[in-house]
Amino acid sequence: MSESVSLREVPGRFLDQRRWRALREFTSQELVALTYINAPYPDEEYPENFFWGRSGSAEDAIRCYHMGRSLLQECRYRLNAGQFVASGVDRSSGRRRTISANEWVNLWPMFATNTATGPDQVFDDIKIFQAERRNTSHETLSSECIAWLKEQRTAGAGEKKTTLYEYARHRFGNSLTHAIFDAAYLAAFARRRGRPKKSSI
Repeated sequence: MSESVSLREVPGRFLDQRRWRALREFTSQELVALTYINAPYPDEEYPENFFWGRSGSAEDAIRCYHMGRSLLQECRYRLNAGQFVASGVDRSSGRRRTISANEWVNLWPMFATNTATGPDQVFDDIKIFQAERRNTSHETLSSECIAWLKEQRTAGAGEKKTTLYEYARHRFGNSLTHAIFDAAYLAAFARRRGRPKKSSI
């Protein structure tokens, strides 16, 4: 078992370091960079609102948004796939407990505040560690499926999730389980169901 770290340390320790460094270049304070990961899409007429009053172009704000969203999706995917294991203090009980991988379908990690929030759950003081690697072929299949789904998104594919799953089964074979596909779909499209949104990039 690896050492546990707070949620706010995860981008600098475990996520895509190239994207994290690029995001950090926009601010001298790490805490502000953490807020960019969860920031809503910027208002292109008032990009300074995205940057908390600091000057910056709409293009920079949109670029920051996409980098932050990519880091957020990577973290959610790894939590949902069980690659990260998290615990937190459940506000409803006041007790620390492990947050199951399935619960991350409806939870959003909030990096700056070190919390996770959902429609009917909130956890404080999130701690995360990397799970031991057990199934390399599972991880390879998962990463290949994510890459394939992102290609479909870039190509403007508008098929339903069930249709994409059938196509993916033809491409990757019967070893592509629903669980692997669901986690890959979440990572690629940042949603659990429905037609994928067309790429805006």
